[in-house]
Amino acid sequence: MDGLIYPDLTLTGGDCITIGKNSIIGKHVILSVWKKSARLAGFNNPSLVIGNGVDIGEYNHITAINRIEIGDGVLTGRWVTISDNNHGDTSYSTLQLRPIKRPVISSGPIIIEENVWIGDKATILGNVRIGEGSVIGSNAVVTKDVPPYSVVAGVPAQIIKNVHPH
Repeated sequence: MDGLIYPDLTLTGGDCITIGKNSIIGKHVILSVWKKSARLAGFNNPSLVIGNGVDIGEYNHITAINRIEIGDGVLTGRWVTISDNNHGDTSYSTLQLRPIKRPVISSGPIIIEENVWIGDKATILGNVRIGEGSVIGSNAVVTKDVPPYSVVAGVPAQIIKNVHPH
């Protein structure tokens, strides 16, 4: 199997997106990489790289203005959000603007290493690295790095278990 992309994919910035072999992109997924515009605190080479054997669940929303890397063998549940960007900072002058008029900024790239399992409705925010073999619990909001072979849950996500070899 060379992979499978289900119908109703919404794709923006396709020339900045790479999808590895044997990957599955579920129904109604949004993949977007935003290049420079008047509102973007732009990056020269934004990218989304999806590894080999990745299974992206239905209704996922993955959006980058910086860089998102999803390692080989990653599995996501439904309704997962992975976003390296947001509508501005929380300064007084920015908050006076309508949200749609605020500059879109990134706090940093997102790196998801190999064999990570991301539960339904989890959210992963910018400037985060999720270590190999980790589990992100359903509904978790990941705002900090996750060490390899860890289980995290909650809002914000906290480590609830570290798995070590025997």
